[in-house]
Amino acid sequence: MEIKLIAFDSLGVRSQSTFIQTKDSLIHIDPAAALAPRRFGLPPHRVEVEKLYELVEEISEYLKEAEIVIITHYHYDHHDPNRLIPVELYRGKEVYVKHPKEKINISQRIRASRFLKMIKQYAKEIKVADNNFIVKGGTTIKFSEPVPHGVNDRLGYVVEVSISDREHSLVYTSDVEGPVLENQLRFILSEKPEIAIIDGPLTYMLGYRFSQEDLGNAVENLKKIVFSGVKTMILDHHLVRDPDYKDRIAEVLDYAKMFKVKVLTAAEFMGKPINVLEVKRKELYRSNKLS
Repeated sequence: MEIKLIAFDSLGVRSQSTFIQTKDSLIHIDPAAALAPRRFGLPPHRVEVEKLYELVEEISEYLKEAEIVIITHYHYDHHDPNRLIPVELYRGKEVYVKHPKEKINISQRIRASRFLKMIKQYAKEIKVADNNFIVKGGTTIKFSEPVPHGVNDRLGYVVEVSISDREHSLVYTSDVEGPVLENQLRFILSEKPEIAIIDGPLTYMLGYRFSQEDLGNAVENLKKIVFSGVKTMILDHHLVRDPDYKDRIAEVLDYAKMFKVKVLTAAEFMGKPINVLEVKRKELYRSNKLS
């Protein structure tokens, strides 16, 4: 199994775009990317926009190669309805999507309807992912039940993804913002992955959309994942938007060391420098004024 983390927050944009190659299939999860519309009261800087277009081009190239495409939910950093990525790239693909009408909020239901109408003429087939599974030779792809996008269902639901071949296994959580809840954690533990790709707790909104109690639950759940036998835990996306994210999860990092579990950002996993551009937004604007 080969894993390519194409676009993630630690690589400069809001995304969890992941490409996985097994002996039996080429799989692309959530081929999309976006920018924070406002951060620190500022719109995206030119440097962020340039990085977005650079990574969108890379996402598009991998999407062309994919045989199976998975859409875990309908936020614009996880699906792209012809905004930056041409829908024609879905031509000939098997597409598995979060159910467009069940366990979904109004906003995502509208987006799902629009997106599916766009790709229908190109996709080989479109199937509901929720509680489903795929077997391609020695590769098995499983999908969780819909679980809340975060601590409640205000932002809708997502599906988690498990992929295993005869040698390796991984779980991709999508946007669980933790995991905080028991049903988000259950799927991860039941699949016993070697690698877990997790979006991490929403600590940059601590005290607003994310409470200290939520953080405590996320820390305990991440420790349970460490204890479950995972070898590498990739924490990125929501978590790294907090410049103090390492301090927030210090207990998890210490616990992981005890069990010799690697805890990495997507950038570190890919051997690249951490570059969370939205955290640097004020600095980027300030450097323009000084130059």
